[in-house]
Amino acid sequence: MLSSARTRELKRITQNVQNSLKEIPGILFEEKGPILSVHYRNVSQEYSDKIRHVIEKELHPWMDRWKMASGKMVWEIQPNVDFHKGKAVREILKTFPCQGLLPIYLGDDQTDENAFRILKGHGISVFIGPGHFASEADYFLQSPDEVREFLSKCLEVRQVGGHFFS
Repeated sequence: MLSSARTRELKRITQNVQNSLKEIPGILFEEKGPILSVHYRNVSQEYSDKIRHVIEKELHPWMDRWKMASGKMVWEIQPNVDFHKGKAVREILKTFPCQGLLPIYLGDDQTDENAFRILKGHGISVFIGPGHFASEADYFLQSPDEVREFLSKCLEVRQVGGHFFS
């Protein structure tokens, strides 16, 4: 949860970025609580540098409080704090008893790598995408169809009370 001052800052940053980029066809803004995601998957490549420059320029006066992070065809504006998905996974795992717990984490982005590292030796981590991508994940699935099949198999094993490994 953001303080009211941070909330006001992000609102101002969001409005300025949206106003500066609103004419770009295909751009998508997603407000995710304390994060603004600027998706450019459906944007012509000719606009890529402009998007990055607009965000950098807008964040420059706020660089001690806000940062820009890249993901899979997305730029994120986030609070400048030391927190990431790996730390979130670690905190979630602390709230559950370890006996019988098999955490499974699936991700398709470089922002998932910290979570993959946290789960090493303590769970199953799966990168979704091309197998040639360098990842800390234990396993790779190539497509959403393979994810569905994997999750379906997990459900089958759970329903019969079996184990993943013999």
